[in-house]
Amino acid sequence: MSGDRYDIDGITPHEGLRNPVIDQLVRHKSVRSFEPGRPLEEGVIETMLTAAQSAPNSSNFQSWSVIVIEDPERKAQLMQLCDNQAFIGESSVFLVFCADASRHKYVTDRQGYPFNSDYLELLLVSSFDSMLAVQNASTAAESLGLGCCMVGAIRNKAREVAKLLKLPPLCYATVGLAVGYPARDTKVKPRLPQQVIVHREEYSTAALEEGIQAYDAKMANTGIYEGRRINIPGVTPEVEPEHYGWLEHTARRMARGNDFRRDLAPFLTEHGFTLK
Repeated sequence: MSGDRYDIDGITPHEGLRNPVIDQLVRHKSVRSFEPGRPLEEGVIETMLTAAQSAPNSSNFQSWSVIVIEDPERKAQLMQLCDNQAFIGESSVFLVFCADASRHKYVTDRQGYPFNSDYLELLLVSSFDSMLAVQNASTAAESLGLGCCMVGAIRNKAREVAKLLKLPPLCYATVGLAVGYPARDTKVKPRLPQQVIVHREEYSTAALEEGIQAYDAKMANTGIYEGRRINIPGVTPEVEPEHYGWLEHTARRMARGNDFRRDLAPFLTEHGFTLK
């Protein structure tokens, strides 16, 4: 695997349409191994969060917050709540981005109006705002030579995370961002071909099968699934297939599911959000 999306996926860049911003975006890769205990340079967190606040948001509601975690003990607690992913503990800082509509309830009450926005859209808007913010923060960090990894497992035990971080009603953790100095080089992963992802004028599956088969072979050849095969007793074959690529791995993950996430909807309801 090579250095950027153009190289690894065989995409020909249009002449004159390369610039530092594009180059940074197409070099993105998740980093899951950091130099433990190495603090960030002064001003880095503030710079990342300034970039995060520059992300688009719905109606200027700015329906998100972020909890900055530098204390090793608290990082260790969050690591345990996130499937014990060791890189969280190694990271220089762990940022917990939250969908946060609690301020809007406060402002509405403060101004003396009834709060009539208790519908699914409020949950979606605040979740989207937080995700746009974390993307900007991640790109800013990478542009400074840092490595990042987004952590969706922060939602596995959403109730426990909310309790640990004292999140108010109408505020929940959407994604974590581990940030630090990479301990080793990682490579850009191949992505699905654009013929699968991109649709013109209307949705089409005409190129789906050809595209996913080609991608399956490419991912299998990277060796990324070595030691990561998923076994579901009574579901997956007793004799493993020789070829194990993106198709088999993705299908098994979908078949296994995630029982932790089944508790997310009840928690959100308890925490003040409306799902209808």
